Amino acid sequence: MKKLWILNHHSGLEGDRHFELAKELVKKGLEVVVFMSGYGHRGENYLYEKEAVVRKVADGVTYVWLHTSPAYHGNGAARILNMMDYSRLMKKYERQFYERFGKPDAVIGSSVHPFAWESAYSIAKKCNIPFICEIRDFWPLSFIEIYGWSKYHPVCLLFSALERRAYRRADAIVMTMEFGYQYLKQFPYVKKDRVFWIPNGYHTERIDQVLEAGETKLPEEIDRYLSEHWCAVYTGSFVDSERPLDMIEAAAYLKKQGLEQIHFAFIGDGHLKSKMEEKVRKEKLDHVKIFGRIESDQVAVVLSKAGACIAALKDDRVLNDLGLSLNKLNDYLYSGTPTVFACNSVNVVGESGGGIVTPCGNPKAFAEALLQIYRMPDEERRAMGERGRREIREKYNYSLLAGQYLEILNTCMGRKGR
Repeated sequence: MKKLWILNHHSGLEGDRHFELAKELVKKGLEVVVFMSGYGHRGENYLYEKEAVVRKVADGVTYVWLHTSPAYHGNGAARILNMMDYSRLMKKYERQFYERFGKPDAVIGSSVHPFAWESAYSIAKKCNIPFICEIRDFWPLSFIEIYGWSKYHPVCLLFSALERRAYRRADAIVMTMEFGYQYLKQFPYVKKDRVFWIPNGYHTERIDQVLEAGETKLPEEIDRYLSEHWCAVYTGSFVDSERPLDMIEAAAYLKKQGLEQIHFAFIGDGHLKSKMEEKVRKEKLDHVKIFGRIESDQVAVVLSKAGACIAALKDDRVLNDLGLSLNKLNDYLYSGTPTVFACNSVNVVGESGGGIVTPCGNPKAFAEALLQIYRMPDEERRAMGERGRREIREKYNYSLLAGQYLEILNTCMGRKGR
């Protein structure tokens, strides 16, 4: 096993699942190429103007950015077309990629969307190599359960056909959801011994280096706010699935109880930002502040200064039944700061004892959990934080997860007689 290709439309660099796995696999002797879109899904802009840009990034990992089009905003038809264009460009430049990188020994197609599966299988078939079907989201189940689409919607019918075909063709299926096999067992051709769980991990060594160096500076207004107050901190996207308005409602409940000494800092961006600001202004929540996005290294510093980390999810049957693997929770728990998490699914916060889990959609319970952490003796609060930190270090570090992935790849290679 020498060369691995990873197809992930929305991959990224520092902190991204495939970048961190690729770095560790390179340390283990592999040559890894990651193929992603050059259109920034969150930033909604193009990183490069050329159709295909190749660059070797830090730690020996090679990235290829594809100029997928059209540009899009939100989850409409343009985004579907952008997904399809990813496969078109992979096909267009496939021969050139072989010439430049050599043919791979295995290929991973990651389901940010199912068209990556199609492209990955096409490469696997031509090269007679293992095709690893990686499931990050179940399509079209997510459309049906989260967005309320009919299963007969044309996109759902298309994605359902692509899903069945990928599962049937895969040499192995790797999921980020701990209980994903409960969904997969409806497909008779999916064999349990070819299904594996590898959650999103955490770059523990890099974060240790960042904090030990002490050179990462925060925006002055954030640094001052954290220094002056005991803060419950949220970092991430201001979108409905993350329920930031529910957390602000918890802040409003605390104000009514005369407990405004618990301050809230929301750091990020998203389409709910204006609604959040309006709610804070309308209800005169002076103990709530909303800040813009910061860099990943700055996030680690922020969380280390927080009194508690906070997160919430909407009540979602997919997550409740199948489990979840959120990068945010790894950030939170490894900081050693206790976490309050509103979630109805089995999750690492509850399993590790690194915080308190409350029901979805219950701001009062969320606020009371925060108050419980605020009132804890320092020693008890530190012990809770350390339990979460230890869980991430021992079970979710990327070196460990990369070793597990390499075992799967080698097993598939053996089955192929390679």
